[in-house]
Amino acid sequence: MSQQTTGRYVVVGTAGHIDHGKTALVQVLTGRNTDRMKEEQERGISIDIDFAPLRFPDGTLIGMVDVPGHERFVHNMVAGAAGIDGVLLVIDANEGIMPQTVEHIEILRFLGVSRGVVALTKCDTVDAEWVEMSATVVREGLSETPFATSPLIATSARTGLGIADLKAALYDMAMATPIRDFAGAFRLPVDKVFSIPGFGTVVSGTVWRGQVMTGEVIECLPGRRRVRVRGIQGHGQTVERVQAGRRAALNLSGVDHQQVRRGFVCAAPGTLFETKLVDARVQVSDGYVRPLRHRDRVHVHLGTAAVVGRVLLLEADELVPGEKGLAQILLEKALVCEPFDRFVLRAYSPVTTLGGGQIIDPNPDRLLRRKRTEVIARLTRQVEGSPLARFLAWVVQTGGVSLQQAMAQLGSTDVEARDALNAGVEQGVLQALPGGWYPADVIRQTLDTMASALLAHHHRQRFSITLPRNTLTQAVANRFSSRDLDWLVQEGQRQELWEVDASGVRSTQWQGGLSREEKELYEQLLQRLKEVGTQGITLSDLAGAYPREERVIAGLLQLAKAQGSVVEVYGAGYVERRAFDKMVMHLHDLYAEVGPFTVAQARDRLQAGRKWTVALLETLDALGATRRHGDVRRWVAQPKL
Repeated sequence: MSQQTTGRYVVVGTAGHIDHGKTALVQVLTGRNTDRMKEEQERGISIDIDFAPLRFPDGTLIGMVDVPGHERFVHNMVAGAAGIDGVLLVIDANEGIMPQTVEHIEILRFLGVSRGVVALTKCDTVDAEWVEMSATVVREGLSETPFATSPLIATSARTGLGIADLKAALYDMAMATPIRDFAGAFRLPVDKVFSIPGFGTVVSGTVWRGQVMTGEVIECLPGRRRVRVRGIQGHGQTVERVQAGRRAALNLSGVDHQQVRRGFVCAAPGTLFETKLVDARVQVSDGYVRPLRHRDRVHVHLGTAAVVGRVLLLEADELVPGEKGLAQILLEKALVCEPFDRFVLRAYSPVTTLGGGQIIDPNPDRLLRRKRTEVIARLTRQVEGSPLARFLAWVVQTGGVSLQQAMAQLGSTDVEARDALNAGVEQGVLQALPGGWYPADVIRQTLDTMASALLAHHHRQRFSITLPRNTLTQAVANRFSSRDLDWLVQEGQRQELWEVDASGVRSTQWQGGLSREEKELYEQLLQRLKEVGTQGITLSDLAGAYPREERVIAGLLQLAKAQGSVVEVYGAGYVERRAFDKMVMHLHDLYAEVGPFTVAQARDRLQAGRKWTVALLETLDALGATRRHGDVRRWVAQPKL
């Protein structure tokens, strides 16, 4: 399906801790200082989001969204991250991964952002050895995130170190980003509103979907106020139309600038819902400090909007960190959304990121009764249903035909065109996807290509049981929209070409690729760990026992961890699973006997050294089994391995 455009448009947001150099990096990339407020310049920190275009010779344009890093302005960061295609993750080489880095990554995870480039900044202030060490530490810190395999580039905004490589990596990411839905219904979440004398109200934001032309009538929601587009600017240039993936400023008639604010949405009439009640699937962040309880008050961030609401859990009385569940969210003000929109949840007080989720039904007709089997079953079907049900809102630009193109080709109504396309589906000639209709043999070939590419990745990464989900889709990302990629992933899973779970994706054809020598070494490692029991053993000790095999030993240990045979005691070494369970049982019994216990009491019960005991307790803290209060620890639950 051809697309009439002179270049690819992609939106990339920054993310990272305060003072790690996000704004300086954007300025050296684009030539524009995004700290334009007087207070930002005086304080030397970003307070609100701002934008700058990064242009390439072939017409590709990346809209850079610079977000604040300070914890007080995370709500602005979420508004800026809404609708981005990828992220420029900025980490200071001196400080490494910091608290706001972690929170920003968690927010990106819940927003579904998995493409990124990592910039190690301020590398001119440290020597080459430090840069190498910092890069290694950052890689380890990102290993369990969507950005584990993202390019990592050492940079300096002051000297220009690495800037050319950074631009190239951003360009490559733009090329790998699925094309946005140009032909769908127009949608622009508003992030800025202002008034220009002689022109009137201007709103700006990122076009999530569709396109709009000067003179068109659109809706401004909440309120469904009809407004006319008097003029359009895209990335600072006056244009007649603006399409999905571009930054846009719309000059509107029919609305005063005081009647619109950040969080409103400009959209094609009748295409979005404004609601105070939604059905949703929610998930609590692994790093959140307590369970999400039924009727908890929260801040809901969707698009550029932030609304206070109350979570009504439908399956349980609480969700512990890492757990998912179905819920209704009762909102205090109207929210504009549609099915499958992603959102971020932040605690009401203190305001910290607690999780996120996805809209199932944006406009349920009533509050649902909790813990009802039929209610849970119905919502589960909706959330897990085939993407075929979504195709009316999405049109793919390549490899098939949209409803509008079929109407033009046939000179028919939408009903007649739809009947013709569906007849092709019934005959097995066409396949319907969310964005359009495709030849059935093209879909079969695409699934075969994805399966072959996944199996090839398994052979290259033979110590990993599962691979990142984007490993499965990157071979065809340029040919399909993100919604169609989701459909393909689910269809391949249905056909048992691969398996998908929370840890990643695995080919059903992959039986493991260890050589005979590696299998023997793997058994020796397990036997060695069994012999040392609760004492554990370090990677360096194991590597010393097998000279010149350190990389293989490290890979085999990760394989054993993934298979549940070995547990890593953070900072101390590795221990066999049965020995770990034995130590856990001793500590559980200790808590049952004396209540909150000290490190010394744990050490005596385990008959271990203090260093090992401290490392074990910190591991149990991280696994949610224990929680530290001053000098003592309380038992919380069995560790989540």
